[in-house]
Amino acid sequence: MKRFMQHGKKCINDFGMTMVELVVSMTLTAIFATAIVAVMSPASRVYMNVMEMNRAQMVADMVIDAMREECADTYVEDFASVRIVNAAPTADGDATLLTGLRNITSESENSGNVLIIRKSPGYCEALYSCISISQSNYANIKGEDYAYKNADGITSKAIYRLFDSGIATEETKQGYLHYAYYQCGRQNLDVGTEKISCIFPAKAYDYTNPFSRGAYSGYTVDISFSDITYMPAPGETTVTVLTKRPVSVLAKVRVYKCGYDSQSSEFPLYTREALLVFAEDTTK
Repeated sequence: MKRFMQHGKKCINDFGMTMVELVVSMTLTAIFATAIVAVMSPASRVYMNVMEMNRAQMVADMVIDAMREECADTYVEDFASVRIVNAAPTADGDATLLTGLRNITSESENSGNVLIIRKSPGYCEALYSCISISQSNYANIKGEDYAYKNADGITSKAIYRLFDSGIATEETKQGYLHYAYYQCGRQNLDVGTEKISCIFPAKAYDYTNPFSRGAYSGYTVDISFSDITYMPAPGETTVTVLTKRPVSVLAKVRVYKCGYDSQSSEFPLYTREALLVFAEDTTK
């Protein structure tokens, strides 16, 4: 019996765990767990950054594709059928377009934040993300919208999604892509003995936002345009002021994680450049 007890004691000593061994094993486990967490934390951040970049890329692609579709339907009549404007955002909103372009009789600016394209002989469209709808244009369009005035609950134009009782919503303040449609004004540009009619937005007609707020995944965008290219009109062999027709424009879309008001002090999460191609001369 004594030997059995001794043998049993020996077994316990051989296969059991002392307090020192327990402490050592717990310490090693803690070290390994800390190492795993230290490795996983950067990996997790990298994964989240990649996911954010992918979503930002999708937003940029979405905006570029929408603008391409609009530009493909441009009514090209002369070199002034497409124009770039650099308009600073103001409290007056897009009223700066109507006043700032009223007396311009020159070619397009080299770069800017607004692209104006002719959609028909009498109407043009402005593509931008940084200028809200002015209070006066909102009031004028609402006053002429007979469906809104004559039937309760009917909102026939997209302006009512961009405004609420005349106050700009997040869709205009956050720098999302939206289109503005205007009746064309015309100014004559004298070219020798010829006159070319330069278009400009004369009177607001309608507004639309091609995507809802949720499509932007919480991001904001900034859009700029530059480098319009030209080619001779059909049947012409050289590019002159009288014969050149717009072919394409370079668009740059910057996607930010911050709000639109903070974009000037932040770096874009993703940037994409793409050519927007216009229709051929539609007057021939």
